[in-house]
Amino acid sequence: MNDKKFLPPIIFALIIILSFGWYRFIYEPARREILNMELETRRLRQIEQEILLLKTRHENLSAFLEEKESQLDDANNFLPPSFAQEKFIDQIYQVADSRNVKIISVRAGEITSSENLQSQIITVKLSGDYISLLNFIREILDGGRLAALDKISVENSSCDLHFKIFAVNH
Repeated sequence: MNDKKFLPPIIFALIIILSFGWYRFIYEPARREILNMELETRRLRQIEQEILLLKTRHENLSAFLEEKESQLDDANNFLPPSFAQEKFIDQIYQVADSRNVKIISVRAGEITSSENLQSQIITVKLSGDYISLLNFIREILDGGRLAALDKISVENSSCDLHFKIFAVNH
């Protein structure tokens, strides 16, 4: 008789333990997996919408891709992997000729490095009229590579310019 007295609490405890085990080890992991799938589905739908939007904006995706590759090439030329000072100095001479500016001297300075970037000062001594000098500076700074005017000093009809050119640090 004593055995029958403990049977209902044991059955109740087993039902509670089985319910907890089912919830903890079957229901909850399945629910998490469903939520993850829903999030992934939303993300894929957003990507699909972005692709469709790109297709509507740019009917010819091949031409769009070629244009972006060209822009990437231009960006790589803007910040070259090496200084190529000779190209920059050639550009200085070409611009000086086109802007009626006389170059007195050109000198390359020390190379300085930071984490991802190298820089070098190129000092140019010029002579010419004010407008020609301004046009010369503008054309160099608007040129095909990254160059900054670091320092300028003007005396009478001559001008010292310190251009800082950059390259990617390897």
